[in-house]
Amino acid sequence: MSEPVHGKPAKQGVVTIYEIAEHVGVSPAAVSSVLANRHVERRLAPRTVEKIRAAALALGYVPNMAGRRLRAHKAATRQFDLAILTSFEAPLPLVGATLRALQRAVDAESTEDTRYAVSIEMFHAGRLREKPGLLDANRYHGIILTNTLPADDQFLAGATLPYAVVVLGRRIPRHHCVLETPDFVGRRSAEVLLEARCTQPAILYGRMLTQATEDRVGAFGRTVRERLGRDPAMLASEGLLPSQGESALETFFAGGGRCDGIFAVTDGLAVGAYRAIQSSGRRIPEDVAVVGIGDYEIAEFFTPPLSTVAGANDAMVAEAVPLLFRLLRGEKDAPGEVRVTPPVLLRESTRR
Repeated sequence: MSEPVHGKPAKQGVVTIYEIAEHVGVSPAAVSSVLANRHVERRLAPRTVEKIRAAALALGYVPNMAGRRLRAHKAATRQFDLAILTSFEAPLPLVGATLRALQRAVDAESTEDTRYAVSIEMFHAGRLREKPGLLDANRYHGIILTNTLPADDQFLAGATLPYAVVVLGRRIPRHHCVLETPDFVGRRSAEVLLEARCTQPAILYGRMLTQATEDRVGAFGRTVRERLGRDPAMLASEGLLPSQGESALETFFAGGGRCDGIFAVTDGLAVGAYRAIQSSGRRIPEDVAVVGIGDYEIAEFFTPPLSTVAGANDAMVAEAVPLLFRLLRGEKDAPGEVRVTPPVLLRESTRR
């Protein structure tokens, strides 16, 4: 229940500037000036400004942003609302790279008559279908979507989103997708450990498998089986935080598990692996070699520096952002699927 103002209960539902004006005893124009921070130029008394702001807060006033845009823009001005959609539970390096590239493109594409608004919007992993406004044709002009789970991918495969969409790191039928070359990351990570003479490799991954992570896990396992004739040790972490990776590996060691090479599916999990390995008295890479994914900014500052099959973040983003603008322009030759191959950066963590 809303708090009353001066003994009068706040109205439930949408509150307008006319109701605030009636409540305070001023004109709607005065309320509009205060809420738009134009009260100084309109020479409104400080006491009136204070009363209007207090009433707006107590009555639960929420500004109509769509209406403000319409009033603020010239009739000839077009505004494109773009969004990066990602899950709450996902690591953010890919999102950060996408945002930087998208903002550079927006700066280059903006003109006096064409403007762009960019936002980051979140959803719970596996529950993309519950995101309000996702199917609304008036919500976005274009989105870049990433960090989905299989349930999200299944929903997308059957959904028709009424705006331009580019999906990062996933293969979704009927959608424009930019993804790393299938099997490359998992296979190459296994090869890095095998080339470091590891005979007991393990893989450290989060329980919530995205399409990309599932591909990496599967390719790593197949490559190890082909070369060694047995499966790698599978270490499932509760999540992707360093502490969760550390806990999973500590539990493995405490149960008598043995490995001399670890493939961590994110550099964040590799941080946890380092700590568990070193706190157990083992050395990197002499006792356990480690390879990660992503080449986060901290990777080369690990002790020792971390080898990574650099997740194709930069390469995917470099393809995805121009593709989104091609779709916004209605170009019919935009590719349905773009594959990129990430670089491999070998450092001391695998130099045995």
